[in-house]
Amino acid sequence: MWRDRPIARFLGWLAVLYALLIAPWPGLNSAYGRWFRWIGGTVFAGGDRWFVKFEADPAEHPLLDTQITIADPGRANPSGRMPARILHLDSRGIGWVPTALLTALTLATPIPWRRRAVALLVGLLLVQGFILGSVGSYLWSESAKLGLITPGPFWKAIADGLTETLIVQLGAGFAVPALIWLVVCFRIEDLASFTQAAGLAGRPGPGGQATGGPARSPDRSRGPRRAPRS
Repeated sequence: MWRDRPIARFLGWLAVLYALLIAPWPGLNSAYGRWFRWIGGTVFAGGDRWFVKFEADPAEHPLLDTQITIADPGRANPSGRMPARILHLDSRGIGWVPTALLTALTLATPIPWRRRAVALLVGLLLVQGFILGSVGSYLWSESAKLGLITPGPFWKAIADGLTETLIVQLGAGFAVPALIWLVVCFRIEDLASFTQAAGLAGRPGPGGQATGGPARSPDRSRGPRRAPRS
């Protein structure tokens, strides 16, 4: 039955794989949190004009496991204290959920395994770019509040909108991995296969003949017809 229903098989595998990846396995959240903070601290390392530090949240909040400190070294007082903003993030929601979704979608897709492996590698790179972009937009918005940058009203509205969309809301964390999956997994010629799997190829065409199926030969079981008598 499963071989005759590739879409049902795909959805079944997707549900199983996503559930396994998103389950709260012991040590998974802390391991990913360490990776999230390392890559964030490496990419957004501060320079002479700003100070950025990623670290585990010392408050041990049940959801917000990452603390980010942004400071302005140029405004430090003689004792070394400087204006700063302290941010809190959920590395699981911001990073692991889209990563797990992209992984489950790719592994469940019924394409050759070689293509699946390449798509997974490229997709993971792209989804990490999305995660870093989301964090970067958040830091940009908060840096403006600290005075590190002075965007105009238009750019301030853009920064606030990106923070709301990418950090506060959950939709982008599902929509963007799905779009990345479509781009990295499928080719144009795959459309015909999925159309056929969805049953679209068997719909009746003009004259009642089903498209995609062999034409039926006329019924000759009754023999040749006789001409009507005059």
